[in-house]
Amino acid sequence: MIRTIDFEDLTKCGSIYAKAFPIEYWGIDWNDENATEYLKDFYEQKKFVGYVCEENGEILGCVFALRKISGSKEEIYINEMAVLPERQGQGIGKKLLNAIKEYSDENGLAGVVLYTSEYAPASKFYEKNGFKLSEGTICMYL
Repeated sequence: MIRTIDFEDLTKCGSIYAKAFPIEYWGIDWNDENATEYLKDFYEQKKFVGYVCEENGEILGCVFALRKISGSKEEIYINEMAVLPERQGQGIGKKLLNAIKEYSDENGLAGVVLYTSEYAPASKFYEKNGFKLSEGTICMYL
């Protein structure tokens, strides 16, 4: 079942996030506490949109997104999505993405945007679910 995230879900979502993003692949030493605090920052945003996938009372995955203005249009930006590693590849991520897509459609938003690492398998997952590489943009950092 897909449902909106409640504050009480943040601890479990943090635990899932820490497991789904191990230091070996992502270079960040996530643990349940710092991952929960990280996700809480998104949850507390005014235009937060988030869902969990729950089965038999257990949260298996989550998606954290924000509505944002981009030029003259509003779109939804997926900040983070995580699924328990042992449950990946079972359609949970697709259900969470579909919930975000439906939210975008129902609210007349221009679309859904996200960033992911080109070195992680996530990009193949997003491509399989209809996302395309953005042309004309680059990611820069300082």
